[in-house]
Amino acid sequence: MQTFLEKTTFTELNLRGNRPIVLFGAGNIATKTLRKIDSSRVAFIVDNSRNLQGTQFANFDILEPEKIQEGSLIIICSTAIADISSQLDSLGYSANKDYVISPVLNDLLAIDELERLEQTLYFTSGTVPNGAFGGGLYQLDIKGEQLEIKRIYAGPCYGLIKMKEEILFIDTDKGIMSYDPDTQEFSHKAKTPVGSRAHGISFNSDNKRFYVTCSYLDAVIEYDRNFIELRRFHLSKKTEYYKEPMHHCNDNCAIGNSLFVTMFSSTGNWKIDSFDGCIAEFDLETGERKTDIKQGLYMPHNILSIEGSLHVLDSLPGHLRVQNFSVQGTFPAFTRGLGYSNGLYFIGQSKNRNFSKVQGLSNNISIDCGIIVWHPERKVSRFIPISMRIGEVHSIIAA
Repeated sequence: MQTFLEKTTFTELNLRGNRPIVLFGAGNIATKTLRKIDSSRVAFIVDNSRNLQGTQFANFDILEPEKIQEGSLIIICSTAIADISSQLDSLGYSANKDYVISPVLNDLLAIDELERLEQTLYFTSGTVPNGAFGGGLYQLDIKGEQLEIKRIYAGPCYGLIKMKEEILFIDTDKGIMSYDPDTQEFSHKAKTPVGSRAHGISFNSDNKRFYVTCSYLDAVIEYDRNFIELRRFHLSKKTEYYKEPMHHCNDNCAIGNSLFVTMFSSTGNWKIDSFDGCIAEFDLETGERKTDIKQGLYMPHNILSIEGSLHVLDSLPGHLRVQNFSVQGTFPAFTRGLGYSNGLYFIGQSKNRNFSKVQGLSNNISIDCGIIVWHPERKVSRFIPISMRIGEVHSIIAA
């Protein structure tokens, strides 16, 4: 597993015992660092520039890195954080123990982390399969600047969840499918009703049941562990009256005794351009639809519980909403597909086919397709491009 450098403070560095300090990098950052640390502990400065080696900087000798002695505390004072970290690793030093970053460079840590990221993601696309592209289940391997994207299953795919030994996903034509990353084998778990257009899927760890959102039924189906249908949660009676779906429900999240469902219209009027999107709540004991826990959304999708907090993507305006559903981040394309791992969010970006509806809300409406890796604390991101021939991202999980 990768080890990333942590933020430092000058107070913390000055409290790190009596270890001799070596600054790595001669320049302005070293000058600013020397002003804030106990300079009497600095033994010398090292730099990779042969032109500087053998000279002095701020009255300290500049030596080659190989002159660093065991037991020293090395402070990186250069923006080449990744290269110097790799160099120090090869010399046998440990990040955050033997070498740290100068607090002057704290803002660059998030950039370094995103640039060196190693992560495997799986994502679904619901478009029509077309050659090696289009709808299906995809595996995306990120290794720093190297990206490998491959479709491992073809079909119109939507919801996606990770269980212990397998990945479950929705093929809206075939039903609920399973993929084992170890054996790379697929299996068919269960059919979904004909004409239901199954979309989102979740698993409730409290009652050990699965929940599948069916857009064309305006309902969520509850299954047991063996995928035997138990009951259905209907959004309203409008579907029965009009004989067609009226709410456009997408994804769901089941926690404890509650089932949360995202939909385009709480009242069932999106077809007459009343996009009163919401997160509806059902009581799992009684089956009753309760008061919406969030209204005023615009084409919402993926709802997840991450570290005990409900997250939702307000897709058309591109908002990630969390912490009482306040906007925590805004992204330029149609924002659908949400994953999380080790403090980073993975947020899908699909071609925005409804951009005229966002005009006035955004001054930059993207038609790109890809995944944004977003650092929520530092508010920085990295864009991972995906072929326009894939076009859409529906769900994301981090392996």
